[in-house]
Amino acid sequence: MKDEEFGPSSPNPGAPGVDTYVPGVCNIDRKGRWLRGGGAFLGLVFVVIYNEKWRLVLTHPALYATGMVLLATGTALSLIQAMASFCVVDGLLGRTFIPGERLSAAVESPESRKKDRARAFVLIGGAFVAGFLFSAVLLISEINSSR
Repeated sequence: MKDEEFGPSSPNPGAPGVDTYVPGVCNIDRKGRWLRGGGAFLGLVFVVIYNEKWRLVLTHPALYATGMVLLATGTALSLIQAMASFCVVDGLLGRTFIPGERLSAAVESPESRKKDRARAFVLIGGAFVAGFLFSAVLLISEINSSR
């Protein structure tokens, strides 16, 4: 697979600050990382606001906990994508978003698509674990402080 298919070629692909497609490693550019980082910050704000309603745990614990896990998982997924320079949606759909002649290009190589999908599933699984653990710690600490 050629770098020029997906963006400007560089002498050191995969180096920090270099926006080139690397199968299973990097499929978004600097702007994509900033957008996901901003989404993670907004998600954290929403988690804090949602957590202020912790008294709902006593009336609807299953719904509240499910909402907290989903919100924390989404926040963790945004942060992980920003840090990893990898979009899970693009990885699952077999495309990349690196600027160049085409803004969004399909990944043609089956090996590259397989690497991208594997990386996407690993990041999704990691985000779920992080969101679940964060929610559990937060909810347990809130319940203990209410006693």
